[in-house]
Amino acid sequence: MSNVFDGVDLFSKQLRTGGQPPDNGDMERVAKLEEAVAGIRSAIAELPTRADMAELRADIAKSQADMHKAIADNHRWTHGALVGIATIGVVGVIGVMGAIWNAGKPSAPAQAATPAPIIITIPQGYERGNAAPAPAAPAKP
Repeated sequence: MSNVFDGVDLFSKQLRTGGQPPDNGDMERVAKLEEAVAGIRSAIAELPTRADMAELRADIAKSQADMHKAIADNHRWTHGALVGIATIGVVGVIGVMGAIWNAGKPSAPAQAATPAPIIITIPQGYERGNAAPAPAAPAKP
């Protein structure tokens, strides 16, 4: 006899010929493994195909494009509002500075009421540029 263990002879004696192997307590474990394999096979059957993945990638790309557009629109509106607010602030500061500047200056003296016009009456007989009166017309009786 050799020192090599021959397991085939040992197990072949324990197995019955034909039919199922004897139930030595390990059959429950095998049944659980078979159930697990069946669950794995059904899960594999439900996995998405390449076409499904391509459709999902297209949806994600569309969503990303929509997000980028929304961010760009928000960027434009935000910067536009900030420029408008800054402009209003600068104009307001300039207006306040002008009001303070003008308030510090003395005001112009009030205008006197318009004087009444001076009316000069020239007696008859005086001609322009001639200091001597013209001869008077004879009186009628």
